[in-house]
Amino acid sequence: MVRKFVVRVNGKEYIVEVEELGTPAQPMQQPQILEQPKPVVQQQVQSAKPTQPESKPVKQESAPVSTVSEIGGGAKIVSPMSGVILKVLVSEGQKVEYGQKLVILEAMKMENDIVSDKPGIVKKIYVKEGDNVDTGQVLVELE
Repeated sequence: MVRKFVVRVNGKEYIVEVEELGTPAQPMQQPQILEQPKPVVQQQVQSAKPTQPESKPVKQESAPVSTVSEIGGGAKIVSPMSGVILKVLVSEGQKVEYGQKLVILEAMKMENDIVSDKPGIVKKIYVKEGDNVDTGQVLVELE
């Protein structure tokens, strides 16, 4: 049985035919390229004036990060990676909801939102802006 696949290598698309072998006695055929590579066109946006590269952290567009360690009905929000605390968004005694941002952590020039995995009340905040934290270090405790 012959199957066709689209393979992308360095931005170029190739259509490849692959024969599925049923028994070891059948001779193996070399894959054939059916079409020439199609160039991928990327538009570049140029600004009116040249800008200097910025060294500001890049805002992460992926899902927020949360690591929770539950102890005796409460939950401790721990750092998923080492980095620097950019901002603490809650205060002690504040009620928080599921998915609410608690802390912004910078790691490798990326901003990571640390969120609550459960609703509760902030019992204790263990970090402040500018603190360096390690993986697994407790940031916030909920009750």
